[in-house]
Amino acid sequence: MNKLEYVISGTSYMRLSNPGIALDDTNTGIVNMLIDKLCKDYSHNISLLYNAHTESAFGERFKPYKDHCHSIHADSGGLQMITLGLDITEELKDKVYENQAEYADVGMCFDEIPVKVREGRSERNDTKGRSFDRENFEDYARKTGQNVKRQLEIFDKKGSSCKPFVIIQGNDIDTYLSWYHYVMDEIPNEWHNRLGGIALGAAALGTGALEDIKRGFIASEIEKLWPMDNMHLHVLGIGSIRRMLPYLVFQNNGLYKNVNISYDSTTHSRAVETGLFYMGQGTTKFSREMSNFYTEMYQNCMETINLGVKIDEFHHLLNTPSLKAKEEYGDLNKWLYVRTAFILMSIRNFMQHLEQMTEKEPLLKFASRMKLETVFNALYNVDDRDTFERWLQETRTVKELKSQAIGTGDEGELEIELPETDTDALKEFKKSNFKKETGSLDELFG
Repeated sequence: MNKLEYVISGTSYMRLSNPGIALDDTNTGIVNMLIDKLCKDYSHNISLLYNAHTESAFGERFKPYKDHCHSIHADSGGLQMITLGLDITEELKDKVYENQAEYADVGMCFDEIPVKVREGRSERNDTKGRSFDRENFEDYARKTGQNVKRQLEIFDKKGSSCKPFVIIQGNDIDTYLSWYHYVMDEIPNEWHNRLGGIALGAAALGTGALEDIKRGFIASEIEKLWPMDNMHLHVLGIGSIRRMLPYLVFQNNGLYKNVNISYDSTTHSRAVETGLFYMGQGTTKFSREMSNFYTEMYQNCMETINLGVKIDEFHHLLNTPSLKAKEEYGDLNKWLYVRTAFILMSIRNFMQHLEQMTEKEPLLKFASRMKLETVFNALYNVDDRDTFERWLQETRTVKELKSQAIGTGDEGELEIELPETDTDALKEFKKSNFKKETGSLDELFG
């Protein structure tokens, strides 16, 4: 089975790009040592992601980490441009492409969103009356293909080896495949082998558990069309084990022939800010006050790496801002070491748990906690479109397999399209606040 790739997004929460860290050889050495120590023992590659629009300076500042990571990913920043109310002009796009060309190994494309709302606009973050825009679907897809073509033109001009990732949208199997054909039709054939891979967007399909499984299957249909022997599939915004299960099933049962899977998450890089630490088989919510959870988290870290501090100082460093830490210690070395080790341990714990799911028995045991063991066991038997359609028919009545689908008519079916890692973290936060500090939270939530 191919290695999985964990792409750390939300890297600003780790302060990796702060000048006092990124431009200091001692501090970058600390980060690289911890990456090597904590993230290279499992069947995972580890990568970093930044936003080439809102975090354009990160590319230059990530150079010291590049040799210690599998790859550097650069998002296009299209969502943030919409959120900020900016017009996404060709000039703005070109600036993003130029940044990706210079600093990144992987560059996410600008994708057009085939959804509409009652006011007639098509936006990613609308919260009412959204529906699939079938009428303008082809136009959106072809514009996405034109965006990728321009992206490659900039990369070619800059002599860059950065590879675009094509974001594919749709509302069902056939529309996703049509989107793929329309996009590829806009890109010269001789450039098809320069594409890095695909990511399946959720804006026009939905983000429920059933929609996750549909996207997982659709990837296998796109693999049949992919112009190269191996296809890289990037899964957007993964903060929970549950959302990765369909991809692991299809990798395990042979439906994916030659698919390399990466996924990004902000949930764990925000561990210090949100008070969420992945440990054992779930997420622990902790507050700023000293508690037994700090002892458990401290011991979990110390089992793998010596933090060089006692429990009280561990608690103090996690709850001290960088400026205050620098005043107190004279530099950021110890603060960075403990904080980064803590975050990377949370990531390591998540990767370790996820890797257990690459085998059928532990995956089904995990699914049984959601009352979905039978559903996922049957999913292992899916080997083509016919068997997947039958699986869909058989699972229609399974209430635990929740669907949050986007509608196909003017009525729309609301699904807020926030960055999914943030959504997962928010749900964990709400649940943990409701239950107070109850220890290890159930990973099934979200």
